[in-house]
Amino acid sequence: MIYHEKRVRLPKPKYIVFYNGTKNQPDSMELRLSDCFENTDNEAPCLECTATMLNINYGHNQELMKHCRRLEEYSIFVQCVREYIQSEPSVEDALEKAIDTCINQDVLAEFLKKYRAEVTNMILTTYDKDLYEKTLKEDAREEGREEIRAELNEFKLLNKYLLKSKRYNDLERATEDIEYQKKLLKEFGIE
Repeated sequence: MIYHEKRVRLPKPKYIVFYNGTKNQPDSMELRLSDCFENTDNEAPCLECTATMLNINYGHNQELMKHCRRLEEYSIFVQCVREYIQSEPSVEDALEKAIDTCINQDVLAEFLKKYRAEVTNMILTTYDKDLYEKTLKEDAREEGREEIRAELNEFKLLNKYLLKSKRYNDLERATEDIEYQKKLLKEFGIE
């Protein structure tokens, strides 16, 4: 139909992302591709893609889990692996124990019996504990940097207000007394 002028009607797509990471996330949220764009300067993006993120970690999206037993079992399996990783000496030991536990509790039992080697291999080749911990540390550092930047901006603004008001004694005291600094931030509505 490449030569037709009539618009071809397409079914409306629905993009779903299953989240099973370790950060605390809501059961559902909308993700927008444009949130990743740099320097948008409040311009509307020329391209947008939205996805519905569904948290499939154990304990989340109970209604969805009720209707999809496989997904619920996967959620239980992932939780089991995470718990054993914390208590076992190696990832291999944790994984073996988690698979055995799930099979004994009839969680993905047939699948794990049939594809045990593939599951083990996939998890061991995709899970790099050192890289995972390094990534967590880097993310925490970046969050810390952002908090520090925000605090510095607050203090710059406070200093500006105090200088403008010619409150030099307050400015001097605020540099040494954190509680007084907090009081002044509150006074000027900087929080």
